Amino acid sequence: ERFTAQDIADIDGAIGQFLDFARDTEGEPAEPTDLNAVIVHVAAPLQRRGARIDLRLAELPPFMLRPLALLRLAGNLINNALHHGGGASAVEVATRREGTSLVLDVMDRGPGIPQEEIERLKQPFTRLDAARTGASGAGLGLAIVDRVAKGHGGRFDLLPREGGGLIARVTLPARTA
Repeated sequence: ERFTAQDIADIDGAIGQFLDFARDTEGEPAEPTDLNAVIVHVAAPLQRRGARIDLRLAELPPFMLRPLALLRLAGNLINNALHHGGGASAVEVATRREGTSLVLDVMDRGPGIPQEEIERLKQPFTRLDAARTGASGAGLGLAIVDRVAKGHGGRFDLLPREGGGLIARVTLPARTA
């Protein structure tokens, strides 16, 4: 039996997730980072290939963040929303400052995640196949997001979206450069 191109792409994606998870983002020094530029860097190539991503990015100064870790975080959240978000409506990505915090929301209109599954899904190698259809990968994406958020002294929440869907929210301390 031969591997298809999709099989190879799935294997490659899983290996990429293993490598991302194994990388120690703690070792990367924080530097003045434009969060919006990181998001555009992830979203623009996907948009060029036809992905519907609406960016609602507030004007933000550079914050002390780990840019490569944030690229992995944003990439995982946006790809997850595109993959599981239902496809009928655009994924929305919003940034804002709230007091002493920096907030990134990635919102979709997919089936959402049952409340009792949320903490489990932040663990490595877990997926919610039944509710969020078409799952592939190693089940590491949300674990990577959680680790990067905590590595910045922040947190990662999965919240029900009014009108249906999911809000993946990362809240980080807003330390300006």
